[in-house]
Amino acid sequence: MKTKETRITKGHIASVTAAVAALLPEIRSLIESARHRAITAANLSMVSLYWNIGRIINTEVQKAPGRADYGSQIVERLAAKLNQDYGRGFSAPNLWDMKRFHAAFQILQPVAGESAILSPPAGESALTPTTRTQAIASDDSLLVDFSKHFHLGWSHYRILLGIPDPRQRRFYFDQACAQRWSKRELHRQIAGALFERVALSGNTRALVALERKKGPPEISDYRDAFKDPYLLDFLGLTGAYSEKDLEAAIISNLQQFLTELGSDFCFIRRQYPMRIDDEDYSLDLLFYHRSLCCLVAVDLKIGPFIAADKGQMDLYLSWLKRHEWRARENEPVGLILCTSKKRQHVELLLAHGPHKMLVSEYLTKLPDKKVLEERLKLYGRLLAEGEI
Repeated sequence: MKTKETRITKGHIASVTAAVAALLPEIRSLIESARHRAITAANLSMVSLYWNIGRIINTEVQKAPGRADYGSQIVERLAAKLNQDYGRGFSAPNLWDMKRFHAAFQILQPVAGESAILSPPAGESALTPTTRTQAIASDDSLLVDFSKHFHLGWSHYRILLGIPDPRQRRFYFDQACAQRWSKRELHRQIAGALFERVALSGNTRALVALERKKGPPEISDYRDAFKDPYLLDFLGLTGAYSEKDLEAAIISNLQQFLTELGSDFCFIRRQYPMRIDDEDYSLDLLFYHRSLCCLVAVDLKIGPFIAADKGQMDLYLSWLKRHEWRARENEPVGLILCTSKKRQHVELLLAHGPHKMLVSEYLTKLPDKKVLEERLKLYGRLLAEGEI
């Protein structure tokens, strides 16, 4: 009898185990789906909230177009009240971002009667996609359709707001939507100057193939810049090119490169080696300036100037002062050449420090508007269709 009861118990346990194993996948799928919908709904609610706050601020500011300080006063006082009631998320800088967000983007509101995550703001009627598209066709505003762009969060839009050129902003917005870029990937592509490389490349297919081979790095840091092509169009580089191609082009066109830098620059070496502890570093370019009587360390960046660039240059200059600084010379100077720079970043980072350092932008010559638009469209189509 005892043996029979044991068999029944074991069989019962086996049956329950099998049933649980069969039910788990479906239940897990339901849980993950519900969590995803909840996160998406919260994400889109935040985006819609911030856009509508920007709408309200812009509407109020427009009531006093002749008063330049009116908007500042509104934002500062609103921030003080909202911070007191709701916390630091509604600081003055954040409210300015919301104001800019409304000016740069237009949210496609759900059509009445449709199932949607969000409804139109109070006082606004629901518009059909056609009506909303026609309403914004006359300006540079980007259309946000939550049914297509639900994976873009507020962090994405804040990054996009940092791009001043409307064409660049539209390009990165379209690619972030089409390729479903994460916030980190969007940062990486902007830092890698993808827009400029697509615009300057004469071989879009080769550029697409190069992008696919690279893939996103596991850890994004300053060394990524050395793996991407530098955009100096006067060097005559065309199509998809690498760092080695750039170095060869600089040496081949050294006179023109020196002319671009200015007079009195004397070229010393490229990829100047530095051994620090057990690690090897390479400075992109090392010059000597006759009038300044000092070494000039040049670091090329294909992205915007960031704090890590300043730290890297400090390391180079410290090494040069210890190992290469000679008597009767002035201390070395660092020059960081980048595709773009933000004024406050430069002022704050360079305000204090042990070394003399400058940050300058280098410009690229874009093709005419028609050619540029054709290349950007072709790049997006090739990535979407996989024609490589």
